[in-house]
Amino acid sequence: MESPSCLGCCIMLQDPYIKCIDCQKETFLCTHCFADGLEKDGHQNNHGYSVIRYDFPIFENGWSANEEMKLLDGIQDCGLSNWDDVSKMVQTKTKSQCETHYLKYYISNIKKQMPDLPLPEVSYYPSPVMFKISEDPPRPPQGSSMQTDMAGYMSARGDFTVEYANYAEHDLRDISFDDTEEDPLIDEVKLAVLDVYQNCLRDRQRKKKVIRDYGLISIKKHLATYRRYEKTGNMYPCLESLQVFTRMLPPIEFDMYTEALLLQAELKEEVQHLQECRRNGVVKKRAARVFKTLRQRREKLKTSRTSLDDVLVHLQDEVACQQWLHRQATLDLATRGANIILPAAPRRTAPPLDIMGMPGYEKLNQKEREVCANVRLVPESFLDFKAILMNEYKKIGYLKLAQARNLIKIDVNKTRKIYDYLLDESLISTTPTAL
Repeated sequence: MESPSCLGCCIMLQDPYIKCIDCQKETFLCTHCFADGLEKDGHQNNHGYSVIRYDFPIFENGWSANEEMKLLDGIQDCGLSNWDDVSKMVQTKTKSQCETHYLKYYISNIKKQMPDLPLPEVSYYPSPVMFKISEDPPRPPQGSSMQTDMAGYMSARGDFTVEYANYAEHDLRDISFDDTEEDPLIDEVKLAVLDVYQNCLRDRQRKKKVIRDYGLISIKKHLATYRRYEKTGNMYPCLESLQVFTRMLPPIEFDMYTEALLLQAELKEEVQHLQECRRNGVVKKRAARVFKTLRQRREKLKTSRTSLDDVLVHLQDEVACQQWLHRQATLDLATRGANIILPAAPRRTAPPLDIMGMPGYEKLNQKEREVCANVRLVPESFLDFKAILMNEYKKIGYLKLAQARNLIKIDVNKTRKIYDYLLDESLISTTPTAL
């Protein structure tokens, strides 16, 4: 039996060697070319393979399959009775061993061929295709947000409600060919319109094929795939720049290429981490983990040192310092879960309102003008609130602060100041009085 040759180095193969099980053409590789990841004539280094070896016995333990083939080749080339030359071709057996083995297993005790396996009876029972809601493949419920995000994709038909160049057919509705047409230029124009329409159909199919092959129907799944690359270095910007090259590679090969880039970036990060450990005198993995923990702790200490500088900057301004402390406490609470209670930052007092010239200004006395300016109320509103409180006081003979707040739906602090002003001026009373 003639030995096959290697696809890469073209040497005659001896077991063990590799056979590709994915290539349509029989492809064999030696172990060296297989280890180097040879790719040639449609063979890829990620194809499935089987290891071909003949070191197992067939009839008896003393004879391997390789020796059996050499025995048969020797008998075919040298003749049945020429056992000296046959034993030289077998190399590992004497002439008497070759003769005895051949007569015993190929003449006296012939082994039957392996029986064919019975073919199972195939019964075809057609059944309707049921529409089941799922995420992969994308089968969203009717009217859901996922269906809206899929740009009118009809999953049951595998098509879109709005096509690319959706109104391209409108250019054909008035075209007709008439044998009585005398001007040949008119027919050429009509044929050109048909060519344009055919190009449009090709573009539609090409875009649909790209969407289907690259899995662009489900945007959520597509984005989740690319979020994996955000965790490793600068892989995400690199992947964004590679999008324009998707048309040059089939989808599976493009995914394999990006996964290889991701693995390369992860290995680079790991190598950089190990180099940093070696520069700092760390030579064991356990010590490297301790070093990484201590480095993270040191970086946090650097952050706290800069935080102290920020405190010193804001120390002169009490309000700014309190706001900064509250912000840092919020960050601590989000990262460590610490419950830090800080004193409330004092609110800035708003400047008095300039009410001069506003409607109702002339109707106010000096004290009322000061109240309006401090409370930051328009004079007309102050007069309306004052009238409401006075009328309620005249009606029931007294007025509590809670009643005033129910009557005037404004800021409770402003209501309190108006109420205090009326009490100071003895315009109202908190206890019932005879009217």
